[in-house]
Amino acid sequence: MTGHEGHVPMRWIDRVLLVFALSFCSTSLLFDRLAAIEPGPMAPADSGLKGFLYWWGSTYDPLIVLNPLWLQIASGVSAFVFGPFYAVLAVALVRRREWIRWPAIIYASVMLYSMVIFLGVHTFGEPRPTVPWLVALLYAPYVLFPLALLRRMLPRRGPAGEVRPLFETGRG
Repeated sequence: MTGHEGHVPMRWIDRVLLVFALSFCSTSLLFDRLAAIEPGPMAPADSGLKGFLYWWGSTYDPLIVLNPLWLQIASGVSAFVFGPFYAVLAVALVRRREWIRWPAIIYASVMLYSMVIFLGVHTFGEPRPTVPWLVALLYAPYVLFPLALLRRMLPRRGPAGEVRPLFETGRG
């Protein structure tokens, strides 16, 4: 026996979700943490992560440089709630843990709600992005990922009406 009998490879969608979860974990803990603790308008910076964030904001996304209180709060939620959640989600996907279903559904719902506000301010508020399509392209994954996660996590019914498990175990 090799120990791999009954092993079912990770689904492609779970691999994609894993890559995004790990990527978002790092951006939440790096960039959103900076925006959360930076008071008021961002002071000019020319090096490091803060320098990159200031360059991005002053060049393409002036709302980031303004860093209003609501954005600081949203960034704090992203850094200190969503960031750790992404790590937990990644582990749950790799280990195929069923318990991740409802926390993932709650996360995706909250993230989509916050993105409606964030993108609404970017679209209808002031200041607007200098290159709207580029800013939309950068933030699109923060809408697409929760939608894909919802699609994957929402309960599916089997032929007898039972809720199907999220992960195939390979056990017969």
